[in-house]
Amino acid sequence: MIMHITSEKIRYLVDEQGHPTDVLIDYEMWQTLLHALEQLDDWATAQSYLERRRKARSPEEIGLEPLPETLNNRDKDGGT
Repeated sequence: MIMHITSEKIRYLVDEQGHPTDVLIDYEMWQTLLHALEQLDDWATAQSYLERRRKARSPEEIGLEPLPETLNNRDKDGGT
């Protein structure tokens, strides 16, 4: 996601030498940025899982656990 942020929505705080020290954004912009960061984190998590899955020789190597026998048997018995 690429965002264009207009300068009216961003304010900078500067120190005595005029160097930026902080950035202030309005709440709506904060929510937009937070949502974008959450999407990036979800994407990175999915990419990491897929990479581990490609390299794994078994489900256990990527942290998956086998179904308990009761669930396996239920599926074999037609769900009863």
